[in-house]
Amino acid sequence: MNRGFLSSIVGIALMTILLAVVVINVWQVNRTEAKLIQLIERLESIESAIESGALAGGGSGVDTPRSSGGIWGVPEPDYMTAALQNPSNLLVRDTVAWLPQDAEQGGTLYLHFGSDPKGFNPLAENGADVTEVHEFVSPYLIKRHKADTSKWGPETAYSMTSPDDGFTWIFKLREDMWWQSPVVDYGSGTFDWLKGEHKVTAHDVEFMLDVCMNAQVTGCAPLRSYFEDMVSYGATDDYTFEVKFSTKLFSTRDVAIPSLVPYPEFLYAFDQGGVRYDDAIIGQKVQDHWYKLALGCGPYQMTEFESGVKIVLERNPRYPMGGNAFDKVVYLILSDQNQPPRKLRTKELHLAYLQPGQYRTEVLDGAPDSPFKDGTLTPGEWWEHSWFYIGWNMRKPMFADKRVRRALTHAFDADRLLEEVFMNLGERTTGPMPTFLPFYDHSVKAPKFDLALAGQLLDEAGWSDTDGDGIRDKEIDGERKKFEFNLTVYGSSNEYRTVGTIFKEDLSQIGVKMNVVPLEWSLLLKDVHDREFDAVTLAWVGGPDVSGFNQIWHSKQVDIPRSSNHVGFDNAEADAIIEELEITFDHAKRVELANRFHQLLAEEQPYTFFFTRKRPAFWQPEMGNVKFNLVRPYRNHKAWYLAPQ
Repeated sequence: MNRGFLSSIVGIALMTILLAVVVINVWQVNRTEAKLIQLIERLESIESAIESGALAGGGSGVDTPRSSGGIWGVPEPDYMTAALQNPSNLLVRDTVAWLPQDAEQGGTLYLHFGSDPKGFNPLAENGADVTEVHEFVSPYLIKRHKADTSKWGPETAYSMTSPDDGFTWIFKLREDMWWQSPVVDYGSGTFDWLKGEHKVTAHDVEFMLDVCMNAQVTGCAPLRSYFEDMVSYGATDDYTFEVKFSTKLFSTRDVAIPSLVPYPEFLYAFDQGGVRYDDAIIGQKVQDHWYKLALGCGPYQMTEFESGVKIVLERNPRYPMGGNAFDKVVYLILSDQNQPPRKLRTKELHLAYLQPGQYRTEVLDGAPDSPFKDGTLTPGEWWEHSWFYIGWNMRKPMFADKRVRRALTHAFDADRLLEEVFMNLGERTTGPMPTFLPFYDHSVKAPKFDLALAGQLLDEAGWSDTDGDGIRDKEIDGERKKFEFNLTVYGSSNEYRTVGTIFKEDLSQIGVKMNVVPLEWSLLLKDVHDREFDAVTLAWVGGPDVSGFNQIWHSKQVDIPRSSNHVGFDNAEADAIIEELEITFDHAKRVELANRFHQLLAEEQPYTFFFTRKRPAFWQPEMGNVKFNLVRPYRNHKAWYLAPQ
């Protein structure tokens, strides 16, 4: 019995050993197979890189060292650590991370835009959609902190110093960043000149300002206004950039310096054959460059744009700072504003904001079992540094008289429209800033809706119905003109079509004929840039301060093509306040000046101010760490990831 038991034990032991040997052999075979697969993938990657030109140049024929940051980034270079410990460095390390420690890498994020961006060249176009794309494609030199927007931290630059306290600014750039490879047909041979490594250097920042200051680049007109006092700029070595100003201005620190961004000279300075543009025409060529996608050195690369369909961004593994959890980000172009909620229901979008009409349908009037109400979709919101308005083209004789502009404002039923059309997704504003900034003067009362008062003001301005046809008229430059004008509205917005219809009906009661002209975004912007409009519905999105007054309101911007003063506002008192704001750094004094400016515009009414917007958003349950920026782009997916369910 004992001997049989012992034999059984020995047999079991032998079987266990045999099984272990088999497992080890299988593991070794699998490991060898895995290594072989990795080797094949690596060889395929190298072959692909050679074909695309990514490994061309340098003469060694060997892949050069490259950062591979993944979603967490690479260890900080020693030179950067030392610089951030230097008390003269004006950049402060941001201790708030984009991603939590349990974030997952991978997957495709689906978002949406309401229309095609007008273009993707950041110096030629400056719409909010272009800004959002470039936030992930082309990082700036410095970046506001995530939680405390009054502080600036490193991004492409790790050091910013000003030895003379605001006149001279010196930047040190990271040495481990490369430009993405342009998406072109390398097989054709036409673009062999683009092959090879292209490092990001201070010379690319110098080229950015070369382009910005070139008057032929009309899209740079708004940004150029912040560099009027610049006296010199340039790269002092490959990774050091210096810019000097003649005057110490608040907007230099708050707008001009944060707007500095590397701009790929190796691409934009050349034609399709690789021939550098002549200096006499380079501005024209950059304004309408042959390369139509966005190109940068950031966490994502734009790889595809199909007009009216989608924009595709792919994760850049060489970006050293991380914060790019998704393998791809796809922006679907959804011109029908009823599509986003439908695609949230079918899980074709991961996150979408709702327009007011959709919010009413899906949330306010939605059934209890609606995914927007039963917890299937997660709700959230953000407030934008925005203010919506109707701009009156003061170059048109009928809008040159402030009594007329004030009359039209009194005929605009803003409170009703905010409540019934925009579902109270915002607050009524009376001036040129969002209502939640400390610079906003809450003592300025909103003009009341009063058609009788509007008619009285038009009478005072000389507009009356002299021929009894129901439309006011007036003699201007020897010719009797009817009070008839076009209001241009964003064509993809049901809400603004409704605003136009209601405003038109109210104006008809006081003898004013208004035609509502819906235009798609790109066409609307063209009319605004070319000043070919009577009145237009638009919005400005700013930042935590009021540094944009010079750009939008100063009279010196009136005659500059494509400047932001598209309504032609020209007021000496406003100019004086703006100029004093530019040299004032004391916060309390800035608030006082901004209040005076607010009161002046409330009197002049170059715009009929409407409201500051709140955005309601919903997202799928697998979305992790969804939070919104305090400044634009508000939906910043650097903090998000797809969590396993």
